[in-house]
Amino acid sequence: MKKNIYMAQINYLHGKSTFLPYAAGTLIANAKANSEINDFYEFREPLFIREEIEKCLSKITEPYLVGFSNYIWNHEYNRVLARKVKEKYPDCIIVFGGHHISPDTSLMETDEYIDIMCFGEGEETFASLLLALKNGTSLDNVANIAYRKNGNPVYTFHKKTEGIDYPSPYLTGVFDSILEHYPEIDFHAVIETNRGCPYSCAFCDWCFTKKIRLFPMERIKGDIDWISEHKITYCYCADANFGIEKRDIETANYILEMKNKNGYPQVFKPCYAKNSDETVFEIGKILNHSGIDKGVTLAYQSLDAQTLENIGRKNLTLEHYSDLTAKYAEEKIPTYTELILGLP
Repeated sequence: MKKNIYMAQINYLHGKSTFLPYAAGTLIANAKANSEINDFYEFREPLFIREEIEKCLSKITEPYLVGFSNYIWNHEYNRVLARKVKEKYPDCIIVFGGHHISPDTSLMETDEYIDIMCFGEGEETFASLLLALKNGTSLDNVANIAYRKNGNPVYTFHKKTEGIDYPSPYLTGVFDSILEHYPEIDFHAVIETNRGCPYSCAFCDWCFTKKIRLFPMERIKGDIDWISEHKITYCYCADANFGIEKRDIETANYILEMKNKNGYPQVFKPCYAKNSDETVFEIGKILNHSGIDKGVTLAYQSLDAQTLENIGRKNLTLEHYSDLTAKYAEEKIPTYTELILGLP
């Protein structure tokens, strides 16, 4: 009998809308591409709705492993649910990963029910972990994790992630059962066209590497096809700098083509490249003149020279910033600058 794997990426429902659990889906799609993993494990439908803990717990049956994707909006919920899972199924392996996980073992030291923590990007790490557990080999050989050894959390070795051509959770059917079982929900989607960021802003935890790795255009267009054909209204682009590559114009044009063909997606929301240039301007025209987006970001970090030095960034000059705002205004494209306030 296959061993049950559950992935939890808990999101809020906003009315009847929520995001498909993309991060969990990417791990599942990549793991299932390995026949050895797929033959040994049964990947159950991902948990993705923030609901009463006991109701969520009731959806988990005889789990071998439950993996949790953690960010600020679900971390405390995950801790409660994970503890409940461990109480009900003491032999279940609890794995925590995601952006909210600090690069140390402090969480494992306070939360005794967590067995393993994964750091950084998850596809390769998670697949390696599942293979090691299946084959009974030492977890010391799995990169980028911490686990309990003789009762104490220990790190394994760090390995830089180089891969990018991972299977798409959309195109491999990971979300098909969710759409079938929750027809009342207006699902939002996330896509990536690249990973990485050339900047090193001290306040940002977005990327784990400065090297930009590009997803194949065939996969990007396949994801857009899936989103359009499944009538997904809102699509969020998880690139740190959409428009940093010339080919992003092709992506924007393809989104518009599919919207004109099927009516979806109706909204495509990218995070634009920090240093706005002609590529970003061209994309802004494509998306804003068609009503798919409603403005372009003009990044301005600080007006204080010491702050800029401390956070590792340089600003656009005021003259260039003024020229950009005038240029976008002439095309009737709204611009905005985000304000980040530090928490006390």
